[in-house]
Amino acid sequence: MRELPELNLNERGMPVQRSAPSRELIQAFQTYFRVELPDEYLHLLRYSNGGHPELDSIQPIGSCGTAWWSVDHFYHLDADDSSAASLWVAMERWRPILGATAIPFAADGGGNQFFLDLSVSPPTVKVCVHDECCSTVDLAPSFGAFIDALARHPDME
Repeated sequence: MRELPELNLNERGMPVQRSAPSRELIQAFQTYFRVELPDEYLHLLRYSNGGHPELDSIQPIGSCGTAWWSVDHFYHLDADDSSAASLWVAMERWRPILGATAIPFAADGGGNQFFLDLSVSPPTVKVCVHDECCSTVDLAPSFGAFIDALARHPDME
């Protein structure tokens, strides 16, 4: 997985100031939702607990010239279980749609959900397109591959 500082995660142009989630908080989240957060994802949460990446766009697996998907923000994991950008809220809201083996970890500007599919090993990354009957698009074979593939959208340079 690439060096995370390359993503230049920020909140409104400023560095993310939120503390990394504690071991106890991670355990409480995993126990409550009966999931295990993958190590690569935990690495991101410990580096930057949420935020908007400047390298934010990705093309689906094996596609060339198709639509790009852009991460607006990664969810944060802390004691705040009411913020719209909280992983707690995302799980409560999207679990009935995505299923018990999915962890939404980010959203695009239109509310489509980037999620980890835990039904396979290693967990793959997909996006749920809510305005297309919640169809899913495969984006990367792992969270690390997802992070590695993030780039600036060519039309935005």
